[in-house]
Parts: sequence; C-alpha cells; structure tokens
Amino acid sequence: MNIYNYLKKDHRVVADLFEEILSTKSTKKREALFQEVTNELLIHAESENATFYEALKEHEETSEIIEHAEKEHEEVKEYIEKLSGISLESEKWLEQFGEFKHSVTHHVDEEEGDIFEKAKKVLSPEQANQLAIDMEELKKELKTV
Repeated sequence: MNIYNYLKKDHRVVADLFEEILSTKSTKKREALFQEVTNELLIHAESENATFYEALKEHEETSEIIEHAEKEHEEVKEYIEKLSGISLESEKWLEQFGEFKHSVTHHVDEEEGDIFEKAKKVLSPEQANQLAIDMEELKKELKTV
C-alpha cells in the first residue's frame, strides 16, 4: 500500500467516527467516540508530520503547501482542546463539533487533492510505499505510549 491509499484509509476511519458522533443520542457514547476520534487524529497528525510531510518538505515544489497543512493540524488540536472544555450535553458542543468536522474535512479535501497531486510528482512509487510502512510503524509506537 502506498502513502496515498494509507492516508485515505485513515481519513475514512475519522469520517466514520464523525458520523457516529453526530448520529448518537447517548452522551456517554458520544464521549467515548470523541475520545476515539481525538486519539485517531492526534496520532495521525503526529505520524503524518514525521513521515509524509517531512519527506515533502525536502522538495521546493511541496514545502510551502506542507507549511499550510501543518497549520491546519495545529488548528485541529485547538478544536480538540476547545471541545474538551465544553459539556458534551450542550448545544454549544454540537456547534463547535460541526466547525471542527468542517475544518478536518477541509484539510482532508486539500490533502487528497492538491497535496497528493504535488506529492506524486516529487515522490517515487517506492518512496510512497515506504512512507506508508514508516507511518504505520510510527502510529503503532505512538499508540503504545
């Protein structure tokens, strides 16, 4: 599997969790799902930064777009902090969660479009395959911490 398919798979896991969160009426279940999506996103962002983004920073054609993507990762972390401080039972939490979901979806759309397109021009198929392996290994390490 190459890094592009690997990232798409990760993105689908998070999208499915978002839908589950929005469809559940149980605060307890929503809380558990939010914790799961938080863990997924934080581990995804850290491992993606250290592998895929790091490889793209080495190329002039992709370094600028990666700076923008890293800022979006920071924005995701800010939303997680903000949401963690609001009661899951409140209307405000659902409003903020909607903004959070929109932010993540926007990032995924940019990544799977523009970033992937540019990355395919600078990374060889072998590099793309190795980055998927590297990211998976790093994610496993981060999950055990």
